[in-house]
Amino acid sequence: MTQSWFAHIAASLRRNAMVRRIASSFLSRVLGAVANLAFVIYLGRYLGAAQTGLYMIGLGAATLLSTIGRLGLEQIVIREGGPLVRDSQWHALRCLYRRALMLSLCASIAIAALLLLINNPLAHYVFHQDSLGDVMPWFAASIIPLAYALMHVPFLQIIHRPEGSIAVLSLWIPLVSLPLIFLIHPQTGAQGAQIYLVACVFNAAVAYAQWRSFIACRSGQSNEEQAVQPSPLLAAAVPLLIGNVGQIALLWIAVFAVGISASPRAVGAYSIAQRVALTLSGFLLPPIDALVGPRIAVMRGIKTRDEIEEMVRRISSLLFIVAAGVFALILLFGPEILRLFGNEFGEGYGVLVCLTFGQLVIVASSSIRPLLVVHGMEKTIRNAMVGAATCCVLLCFFSSRTSALLGPPSRRRLRSRARRSSKVSLRAAGLVSQSFLRSHFMRCM
Repeated sequence: MTQSWFAHIAASLRRNAMVRRIASSFLSRVLGAVANLAFVIYLGRYLGAAQTGLYMIGLGAATLLSTIGRLGLEQIVIREGGPLVRDSQWHALRCLYRRALMLSLCASIAIAALLLLINNPLAHYVFHQDSLGDVMPWFAASIIPLAYALMHVPFLQIIHRPEGSIAVLSLWIPLVSLPLIFLIHPQTGAQGAQIYLVACVFNAAVAYAQWRSFIACRSGQSNEEQAVQPSPLLAAAVPLLIGNVGQIALLWIAVFAVGISASPRAVGAYSIAQRVALTLSGFLLPPIDALVGPRIAVMRGIKTRDEIEEMVRRISSLLFIVAAGVFALILLFGPEILRLFGNEFGEGYGVLVCLTFGQLVIVASSSIRPLLVVHGMEKTIRNAMVGAATCCVLLCFFSSRTSALLGPPSRRRLRSRARRSSKVSLRAAGLVSQSFLRSHFMRCM
């Protein structure tokens, strides 16, 4: 009976290309998550909580600024490029690629240069940690290859290479970083940042190689009878840029707030708990998004609005059921998971529970974002993200002010600050998800 069951699954995978791609993408994501978890575990053990905190502050800055460097073009590329692939408009697709990459590279270089200029004042006057000045230049340099690599993700998705897009998004950086950490044995956050820079450069090279291998085979095959005029990118991408910045800011506002008002040790404890919580959405969302976004873009103009929304509803329901099981595992074994990073990280269980519940809410509304983009509702995403990020900043500010009134921070109070900041992120994430669900419900009515 067991053999027949596996045979049935194998036959289903062979027949259904979409299921096969989801399975292979999920496998790539699992490998990336395992490699990333192992890297963070050994990073925490090598660096300790204080240096890990400095590393996480720099990583947060690089992640946020690389998002700005991509200018919100990812979803626009999927929306505009999906029909080009469907209609074999390879020349127009190459033009779209060149325009998007050039805009992103120029913005990323300018942002990296600006971060280098304000590095010392930022470390001394904002975070009150002069040692952060040694970490930040390496993360500033990583902004350029990181943005370059991640701009290839939507292109790999629309050319039906979801496994490659998932690998660029979440596999190659931890997979390259893991052996490097054993070779270098980093002792400071700056050495960890150097490892991250090398991994980002490798990731960018792999992303370009995958795109080049595809597009080189399509030279001279473009369908000139249906040539299309290039559409403006930046005007349509501005609302998505604001929304993307708000989305990334939700992950890092609390980290920066703890870094400003507490010690690097508290930042390290909070960041490790956040990393574990992010595995809940990290396992599930990238493989699904790699297929759902391009699929919706292709369905636009062919399928009805109700058919597209029905597909999104089914995917969201399935994701919520799976995520609930993962949430239960983290709830039961959270302390043991955190102690893998070192005994000093085991105190963040309360933070972990709050953040994991927030990720559960995000998973439940995951597939609504590409649906809003296809329907031209980028401003809905922008408004929801701006509102959530503003709420998060205000709650962090009042939380820090309340802590300051209580006097000099003790070790227990630092942990309390991290816990309150995690709840801030939870509430803000819940606000974002509720905004998406409310807009989705109103359209269905």
